[in-house]
Amino acid sequence: MVKNAIAILAFSVVFLFAGPVSYYGELKASGNKLIGSKTGNPVQVKGVSLGWSNTGWESARFFNKTTVDAMIDGWKAEVIRTPYGQDDAANLARVKVAIDAALAKDVYVVIDWHSHNAHSQTAAATKFFSQMARDYGDKDNVIFEIYNEPTAQNSGTWTNIKTYANTVVDTIRKYSDNLIIVGTPNWCQDIDVVASSPITGNNRDNIAYVLHFYAHSHNLASGTTAGTRKVFRTAILEVLNANLPVFVSEYGTTHSDGGSSGANYNTHNEASSNAWHAFMDENKISSVAWNINDKYEGSAFFGTSNASGFTFNQTAANFVNTSMMTNSGKYIFGKLADWALTAEWRNPPPVSISPKPMASRNIFVANNSIVMQASDAAELKIFNLQGSLLRKLNMGKGSHTVSLSDMPKGLYIAKISINNQMQVINVPVK
Repeated sequence: MVKNAIAILAFSVVFLFAGPVSYYGELKASGNKLIGSKTGNPVQVKGVSLGWSNTGWESARFFNKTTVDAMIDGWKAEVIRTPYGQDDAANLARVKVAIDAALAKDVYVVIDWHSHNAHSQTAAATKFFSQMARDYGDKDNVIFEIYNEPTAQNSGTWTNIKTYANTVVDTIRKYSDNLIIVGTPNWCQDIDVVASSPITGNNRDNIAYVLHFYAHSHNLASGTTAGTRKVFRTAILEVLNANLPVFVSEYGTTHSDGGSSGANYNTHNEASSNAWHAFMDENKISSVAWNINDKYEGSAFFGTSNASGFTFNQTAANFVNTSMMTNSGKYIFGKLADWALTAEWRNPPPVSISPKPMASRNIFVANNSIVMQASDAAELKIFNLQGSLLRKLNMGKGSHTVSLSDMPKGLYIAKISINNQMQVINVPVK
């Protein structure tokens, strides 16, 4: 019995967490890092972005459970970005399908007001985020991205962005304390402006600042072609040195137009992309790659043909078929696969348990029940094999019989804690 308990303990350490949210908890801004509310340590997560959700756009058809599941199960994404690019009921329903699918998979989800002039849409954005915060603000998974890419053409100055952000942040905070990420001027390239002028005020904490890059056009040693013209590495370090966190909510490996023109389709730049990834890893900056789409565009993950129409058949097998991916898609698919090998939530540190487990004769399973003799106050937790906590009981000293006969047939894991000792056993329900 003791040998079996040790085996089940090892099994539970590997499978206790269905996804990153169960492990890290809600993401919190702490200094220049994001930390997990459950772990208290710096967190870096990586994932992918859906495309524009607008009705009639080719990317809109990927806003479904099949796509989200494939990106999480097949691509190993830890965060899914859901750009809301058109303010209407049909689009809202489409975005909510993707959000709900991400929640069900226990990953993070970015709810993104995907606009280049959000500061002139304050009323609509406030209405949208009020609803999103009420519907989803209690979920540890959710990150609110309130401004996609401010542009100079639309007067997207940091002053205008901050005025808009203060209103929207205050609205979200009525319902949620979740992480909010805020876009920065010049297509989210001039992030350095926030170093000396961050968003402040009562209840305006838990905020990170957004950077976007496209590796072929932007390398770490280059500056932006407009705006502050700071070298990217310098600009980002200014923000981090000001003790403010950075979040890369969109990046591509191609030309900054997304490889949308024929001349720029084959501009996937692996060397520059690798340098960016190394820098983000060094500074534990989370990132989201653009974009899940089937289009003759270099930054689309799928779309290797210039034929008219979009013929990608959305099956789990096709999503992981590298022959159907662009060069950018193959690269990001590989990067996420490599990250999955070392991501902390997939490889948690050893659980600290008593070196002397409780005597197995004090706990056993019979007739779909756990029978135990507790020498002191005890805590019993029941998990399924995916790591979801199904039941938690606090019991006093003495004899207890806990029936699980009301649960569906199957195998469960029970963890019993008494003082500094713990026992983990498997519990079959027949």
